[in-house]
Formats: sequence, C-alpha cells, structure tokens
Amino acid sequence: MIARTWYRAVAFLGRSARRRRARLGVLVALAVAATAFAAVGYFHYTVADQRTSDVRRDAAEQAAKLTAGVLTYKADTVDTDVRQAKSHLAGQFLDSYAKLTTDTLIPQAKQSHIDARWEVSGTSLISAAPDSASVLVFLRGLTTNSTKPDPTYLISSVRVQVVRPHGQWLIDRMEPL
Repeated sequence: MIARTWYRAVAFLGRSARRRRARLGVLVALAVAATAFAAVGYFHYTVADQRTSDVRRDAAEQAAKLTAGVLTYKADTVDTDVRQAKSHLAGQFLDSYAKLTTDTLIPQAKQSHIDARWEVSGTSLISAAPDSASVLVFLRGLTTNSTKPDPTYLISSVRVQVVRPHGQWLIDRMEPL
C-alpha cells in the first residue's frame, strides 16, 4: 500500500513537472516571438523615419539649387543657361518656362544685355513624400543691364514643388509669393 501510494505520488509529480516545462517552453517561445516582433517593428519604423529625413533634407537642398539655377542667366550665355535650366524642369512648368523664355526672356536678355544672378538665402520644407516635396525658397537677386549702370537688388520667395520621377529631382511647379 505504501509502495502504491509512493508510486502514484512520483507519477503525479512527474506529470506536473512535464506540464510545468511545457508551460515554461510556451512562455519562453511567446516571449521570444514578442521580442522579435517588437525588434522588427522598431527597425522598420526607424528605417522609414531615416528615409523620410533623407528625403526632406535632399528635397530642400535640391529645390534650392535648382531654383537658383533656373532663375540665373547671363546675356552672353542665355541660350545655354535656359537649355540647362530646362533639363531640371518637369510637367506643365517645363512647357510654360519654355514658352516664356523663347518669347520673352531670351530676346530681352540679348537686346538689353540683362544678367540675373540669384542666390538662395534659406529654405523651409512645407511637405514631403518619398518622390515629391513642396519647399519655400527665399532668394536674393542681382540684375544688371545695359540701360542702367547700377545693379538692381531683389528679394523674393517662391513655393517650389519638386518631383523625383527617375531618381533625379526636377522642378514641377514654381509659384512666386
């Protein structure tokens, strides 16, 4: 009788130890899965945030550089300057810029020997997406021409929409403010 009771007690303890190990194994597996899930989520959002930061910085820098380049020209090289500027434009803005430069800017620049030089004094990002951004660009300009010996100093700000259709930023819209 004592042996039988002893045997039952050992069997019972063995079963409960196996159950505890099984439960512990399930808990460890759940803890590992939760940790892995949290790590993947953290790194996914960290990488996405880094990409967004890169896009914002790059878009603002490129918008500034492209805007100054599109607005700057010299009377002696206006054809080349305009052709170079067109390579950085897209969409309807490219069409309207081409018409404006052909009909007005190039003839006037050559006739009056107009030089225009623009520098960016600052930028402010309005919005950004992976392949587009809207940037406020603050400019300082200097123009000279044959009829006025003194240069004219200008200050302006423009809202610039840039897009990146094939990995290269292009100006899609430029709106003077």
